[in-house]
Amino acid sequence: MPLVAPATGRAASGQDDGIRSEDWPKEVNNTYTHDSADRMQFSGDGLNTGVRVLGDGRLDIRINEHKPSIAGLLNLQRTPIPSEVEHNGETVDAGVSQEDGKYFPLNLNIVIQVIGSRGDIQPFVALGKELKAHGHRVRLATHLAFRDFVLDADLEFFNIGGDPAELMAFMVKNSGLLPNMSTIRSGAILKRRREMKEIINGCWRSCFEMGDGTHLHQIKEDPWSDAVDYRRRPFVADVIIANPPSMAHIHCAQRLGIPLHIIFTMPWSPTQSFPHPLAVIHQQDCKPTVANFVSYAIVDMMIWEGLGDIVNKFRRNVLSLDAVDTITAPSLIHRLQIPCSYLWSPAILPKPNDWGDQIDICGFSFLPSKPDYTPPDEITRFLNAGPTPIYIGFGSIVVDDQIKLTKVVFEAIQKSGQRAIVSKGWGNLGVEEVDVPENILVVGSCPHDWLFRQVSCVIHHGGAGTTAAGLALGRPTIIVPFFGDQQFWGDIVARAGAGPSPIPYKRLTVEGLSNAIEFALRDTTFERAQEIAKKMENESGVRDGVRSFHRQLDLRTLRCAICPTRPAVWHLRQTNLGFSAFAAAVLVETGKLKPEDLILNRPKEYDTYRDPVGPLSASAQVLFGAIANFVTGIADVPTDVVNDLVASGRALRQSHERPRPDLHSKWRNRKCRDGGPDLQSNKSPDNGEGSQQIERDQGSPPINRSDSIDQSDSDEPLPDENEEGDEDEEWFSSTSESNSTDLLPDSSMERRRNLQLEKSRSMGSEIATSKSHNALSEAANLSSKMSKKFVNLLIWLPTDITLSLSKGFHNAPKLYHDPMVKSTPKVHDVRSGFRAAGKEFYDGFYDGVTGLVTQPRYGYEKKGTKGMIKGVGKGLGGVFLKPPAGLWGLAGYPLSGLRRRLFDSLGKSSEGQIVLSRIAQGHEEMCASSADERAEVVRKWVLIEESLKKAKRTSRHCHSRPRHNTPHIPQLVTPT
Repeated sequence: MPLVAPATGRAASGQDDGIRSEDWPKEVNNTYTHDSADRMQFSGDGLNTGVRVLGDGRLDIRINEHKPSIAGLLNLQRTPIPSEVEHNGETVDAGVSQEDGKYFPLNLNIVIQVIGSRGDIQPFVALGKELKAHGHRVRLATHLAFRDFVLDADLEFFNIGGDPAELMAFMVKNSGLLPNMSTIRSGAILKRRREMKEIINGCWRSCFEMGDGTHLHQIKEDPWSDAVDYRRRPFVADVIIANPPSMAHIHCAQRLGIPLHIIFTMPWSPTQSFPHPLAVIHQQDCKPTVANFVSYAIVDMMIWEGLGDIVNKFRRNVLSLDAVDTITAPSLIHRLQIPCSYLWSPAILPKPNDWGDQIDICGFSFLPSKPDYTPPDEITRFLNAGPTPIYIGFGSIVVDDQIKLTKVVFEAIQKSGQRAIVSKGWGNLGVEEVDVPENILVVGSCPHDWLFRQVSCVIHHGGAGTTAAGLALGRPTIIVPFFGDQQFWGDIVARAGAGPSPIPYKRLTVEGLSNAIEFALRDTTFERAQEIAKKMENESGVRDGVRSFHRQLDLRTLRCAICPTRPAVWHLRQTNLGFSAFAAAVLVETGKLKPEDLILNRPKEYDTYRDPVGPLSASAQVLFGAIANFVTGIADVPTDVVNDLVASGRALRQSHERPRPDLHSKWRNRKCRDGGPDLQSNKSPDNGEGSQQIERDQGSPPINRSDSIDQSDSDEPLPDENEEGDEDEEWFSSTSESNSTDLLPDSSMERRRNLQLEKSRSMGSEIATSKSHNALSEAANLSSKMSKKFVNLLIWLPTDITLSLSKGFHNAPKLYHDPMVKSTPKVHDVRSGFRAAGKEFYDGFYDGVTGLVTQPRYGYEKKGTKGMIKGVGKGLGGVFLKPPAGLWGLAGYPLSGLRRRLFDSLGKSSEGQIVLSRIAQGHEEMCASSADERAEVVRKWVLIEESLKKAKRTSRHCHSRPRHNTPHIPQLVTPT
């Protein structure tokens, strides 16, 4: 049976016509039954789920629900209360507010990480142009094939690796999640995994590395231009925007402590209203809403099964983060409530009402063609030679047998009696081996927003961008899906009445395509398409996508306390004050602050550790997750040892090849080109001379060492990034003769470096005195690194067991709706671990015992006698559940803090590179500023300093600790 009836009789309009669960197919065509051997089984808490990979890349999911709740699916997803959405899975048409996010006071460094075909990249190019118009600096990190496309849009480009043409060919040939045997024998799987590893590492480098990812930024694009090449400017991301397939986004954001915003062209957030676009649901004695919701968890699990090991190695070896287990990883984005903006029209797929405020539907994102576009003469002549033609094109799709596909298309056109414009695309449709009839014109690249206006209907592969372009212009649409979400958009179009049922590529015939063309050219189909276009007239995915992005950002943690129009990239120790790169550079230059007083600002923290709902689920998660990771960690030990030895040998050889001058802990004076007053710093104690004044050329490349990070492109296992720690000093040596070295210190000063309890490296740690580099120091460094890894491995399993059980007992009262459950404490280092353990121990016993009184009293106040009776039961439950949380936490939280400390120590090199880039950024901004702007920074700091001293005196008088006790300073400090 067809997946969607050709004529639905209505278009999606308002809430009455919203997407409902029963609108989705319950059976899949028998064409794909040959894949039945690929079925996998998932079961848990009475939920029996079978998964079969279909030939078009989607998952055929069979669900037999024995219990009315899906909470037992290994706790992979958090679901809203079913009663809120079970009324036919209705959706609400909720767009982005016209005012929310319209204006944003900060200019941010934004990196957009996106992988895929040109159709996947194009919406992000349009978003990038709009973000740049708001004053942001935008870097688009994608495949090298799209470099010119990105640069033509006046955006910064960064290469993350990968070949989209090869990827498309691989996806068409192996459209399922499980490849065929011929592909496995050919070695293509290993090649794709190496490519994905390269992409993931490229995404990380795009967050902080100078250049464009090609390591050629030392060569200027235009040697005769006086303009500063963006590739020679320092860059550190303040925010990450990404599409889900890029994979590295949440992990990079966690390492940097910056906000993440997911933007995509198809649904990726769990909902009970419709299934995952890559899933086909077969529910057996199961509510459609339950089956829909579960489909998202299963698709995430299948994706993680294929790439999870690469991601975890990336977290351990590159980011120095703990690995995430199979239980936690698939639902990480949803559990952390990462903001999402979806780029489709609510006119065809409204927002489900079980999606929260962090999710917006913004409309399709278009990149308009140039206003002066002139079509080739051959197209103009063809359009004028007869009736309005139809359009056929499959974009970036690459197929093995282009001749067969071309013949089917041409014969269907001939049978329908239509004229047609056929786009060759990447698949080279219309090859020379096939004779082209006179009623068909084969063309190359042509802007859709111009071409689609000239045709009567469009036939394409169902990419979100092409689908949007056709519907926005009111053109009936025929979709021939090849893989992935293309079938989903075909179903959407057919349900809206703007076209016939999609025809999967493997079932494409002359008869089927000619019948579809006949259906698309009916007047009723054209009317439906026009209705949708009219509803989309006032939508703008670009405008609303940027507003949604702005609306989700927290200004309190992002804004500089001194310069409210600049983002805070540094954080003043023991306060809640954030400073921009510019403000920090001025204050350090004038001696108002010492470099070690500043640490990297982390406006957003992410807790990726598992969060079990009870002690039983905690035990299960430890069994399936922690033990598996423990065994994997042991297996990786030999590889890590070899990588450490090789890295140490390489660093030692390089140390003999190039001399290293001593670096000291005092900055030089510098004078900017604007002729403003010099910024005075203290006199050097050991040279006896006045402070030097060095004029800096603003066009010279600022200091950044990221161009040396190329080891992640290797096909070999990734070594620990700590091996590059000593190369930082080497790079300083190599750049000491350039005219940008006024950033470096030139005289010694004793500084204390008490950084053991800090979660981030300070500015001063990167300009501290360098130690001699020889075989002895290299051996000590290697020994220290290996011992830390060994200790980390030893405490891995005890940490997981104790912390999981502590959180399990802590969360267990939520199962019976205990309103007095507190949030679990956060751990960043050893001290905070002990503090968290003490708090959990105290709260566990105190709340458990006092709950015998407070719970019945609370229940009586809320619901009278009935509430009091329930409160007695909740109080008794708390006596048995809350104290064990404190007992297990006595070991779990300190061990967690120790592991975090060990990871921070192993990851000093990558964070040091970020510190260097931030210092260079501050110096660049300071030299571009006026004397008045610098004087204003100093003036505001004087006011803040007075308030800090006053607050310190007050806190001492009150016998309280001064930590994080910063007062509110009107117009200078944004409260946090």
